[in-house]
Parts: sequence; structure tokens; C-alpha cells
Amino acid sequence: MNNNPISQKKAWYIVLISSLMGCSISSAFPQFSMTVSSVAAKTGLSESFLLTTDTLKSASIVAAMLCSGFFYKKFGARITFIIALVCTVLPQFVIPYTSVPVMLIFWKLVQGFSSVIFPVFLLIIMDVISERQAGLATAVFNGIFYSGGGVGGTLAGFFIAKSGWLSSYFALGIIELVIGVIWLFTVKDTTKNRDSAQAEGLKDEKALAQAANLSSEKVSSLALLKMPVVWLLILAFISTTFVIQAITVDLPLFSQWLGYSDRESGKINTAVTIGLLAACLVSGQISDMVARRMSNKGRARILVMAVGPILIIIASLMLILLDLTNFGLFYATAFIFSFGGSWGLGTFYSILPEIFDEERLPIITGLAGGAGDMGMPLAPLLVGVVFGARGMWHLGWSVCIVISLLSILACFLLLGNKKLRAKQD
Repeated sequence: MNNNPISQKKAWYIVLISSLMGCSISSAFPQFSMTVSSVAAKTGLSESFLLTTDTLKSASIVAAMLCSGFFYKKFGARITFIIALVCTVLPQFVIPYTSVPVMLIFWKLVQGFSSVIFPVFLLIIMDVISERQAGLATAVFNGIFYSGGGVGGTLAGFFIAKSGWLSSYFALGIIELVIGVIWLFTVKDTTKNRDSAQAEGLKDEKALAQAANLSSEKVSSLALLKMPVVWLLILAFISTTFVIQAITVDLPLFSQWLGYSDRESGKINTAVTIGLLAACLVSGQISDMVARRMSNKGRARILVMAVGPILIIIASLMLILLDLTNFGLFYATAFIFSFGGSWGLGTFYSILPEIFDEERLPIITGLAGGAGDMGMPLAPLLVGVVFGARGMWHLGWSVCIVISLLSILACFLLLGNKKLRAKQD
């Protein structure tokens, strides 16, 4: 962490420009849902099929996260970023005109694969930011990144009202391209710098070093999958991704089921966005503060992370037990639900450098984050389709409680894990 001698002012610039790029990538995801009727009318494809391609896109996001570590180590941050930029920009100009089902599936998979850059952003941020601000920095990044859902919906709504639904695709595509170009010209590839330094010291044994590095990468990947701490981290994080997706996809449907208008549902979405950003910033700050006061920083950050699933359980019980036809009560419940669901975003990725060395960190960031993101396709299926569509929302929110209990148990087991106990200052 903080292995590059750059000023913290420059480091925070990297945090913010990477966050904006992440926000622009995620902003395209809700836009498709807002225009699905128009796309169906233009392409002749059914709305149900179009929504199915969105589910496949979620699977592509998970796959991209899982293989992100490989791309980072193989190609470096800059090439991985260019791949992600192409994957996010090109579909914006192609999808509205794609009427062949197989090709639409292809482009949605491509769009989802743009998430391959997400763990790389975090690795760069953790590499340049000071250790004292690691939690806050990752919290700011995650908060802005995931707020793209609300930002994308707002921007899409603005352009749709002003210039029609097609313009929303072009406008977001151009925004993504502009921010991407700025990132490419202003952010250095820290991986390239580190690899160059290593190569300088190993000139006489270059071939041997490359072979050893490749072998080490393979061994570490297999070893990580066999480590209990990795699976505990995944379980600790899965309630975060599960609930965020439930908030994004299922809470608006629940709002309509309760009888709220589109305008009122929009206000509920505002509470969700505020809760997301607030949770990331608060949890990140608290994570840094507690880590500075405890001898074992990894355990400190895990203790803070455990607060999230507890809040999710409280909010889920409110969704099940309270009379949410009272708008004020529903607004408060949505805020708490979003706040608890997003809490882990400000703590999870700052835990990883406290447990794993630099060799394994790129792999574990993509592996744990990607596997944790399995909650993304699961949440709409379980909460919305299996239960919500049948009017059994109380059972859908009960799933969130069960998932959160698993995360609390995982956090408890992590605190006693040997790898964490050995990580004393």
C-alpha cells in the first residue's frame, strides 16, 4: 500500500477520476431498464427477452471480476482499462440498433465485462493512497462507483425528456469516452512502474525470473482457492452485493406493489442514493479510525464491516413488519436498508491488504470481489422473481436476513482466523 512516491494530492486525484469513470460505467446499467419498452418497439424483440439479457449481463460482471486479477498481472492497468473502456462505450452505440437476439446477448455480455476494471481501480488506489486513509479512499471510490445507478437513471431521464430515448445512449457513451480519455492521459500505470523496477534489478536472470513469476502466479491462484479465509471473506461481503442489487432492482418494484406513484418511487430512490453514499463515507472513516487504534488492523476493519449486515437485518424486519403505506416510514426504511447494504463497500477492500501480500493482492481483489458479486444475479431472482412476483415480499426480505446472518457468522470466524491473528503490527 502506498508504494509509489507521489503526493497525496495526486493520489486523491486518482481516487476521484477513477471513481468518476466507475460511476459512468455503472450509469449505463439502469439506463437500459428505463428504455426497454422503446428498444423493444424499435428492434422487435420482446421486453421479457431484453430483461433476460440484463440478467446475463450480471453474470458477465461476476465473470469479469473473477478474471480481473489475471488481466491486471498479464497486461497491466492501462491495457485492462482500454479493454474496459471499449466494452463500456461501444455497446452504447450498438445496442439500440441490434435486433438479432444472439448479437444482443453478445453486446450485453460485452457491456458487463467492462467491470473487469473495477478491482484494478482499487489496486491502483491502494497502491498510491496513504495507509491512514485507505478505508476512506476505497469508501469514496465505491460510493461514487455504485451511485452510478442513480446518476445514470437521472441522466437518462433528462436526455430522454429533452431529445428522445436514443440520445440517452449516445450521451452516456460520449461521457464515458471523455472521462476514459482523461484517465488514460493523467493516471500512470503503477503496475508498469513496479514491473520495470523489478526487471531492472534482474537483468541477468530475466528468463528465470519470468518463469518463476508465472509459476508463482499459478500456485498462488490455486492456493487462494484452498484458503478458508478467502471463502470467509466472500461470505462476509456477499450480503453487501446481494442487498445493493435488491435495492436497485427489487425495491422500486416493491414500491409499486405498495401503490406508490412513479414520482413517489423516485423520491424513495433518492433516499437509497443518499444512504449509499453516506454509508460508504461513514464506514470508510470509521474503518480507518478503528484501525489506527487497534494493534491488528485487519481485525479492526472486519469488526467495522460486521455492522453492515446487522443494519440489513434491522431494515429487513422493518420492511416485513411495518405499515409502509406511510410514505415517511417507507422513506426512512429505504434509507436504513441502503445504508446497511452499502456499509461493506467502505470497508471490504481495505481489509484485503491487511491480510494478503502484494503478490497475491491483485488476484484476491478480483477473486473475492467477483465471487462476492454472485449476490448480484441472485438477488433479483430470489427476492423479486421467486417471491415478489407472487406477492410474498415478506419472504423475499427474509432472504436478506438469512444472507446477512451468514455474513455476520463469516465476520465472527474471520476474527479468529490464524492468518488474521498472525497479522499483528
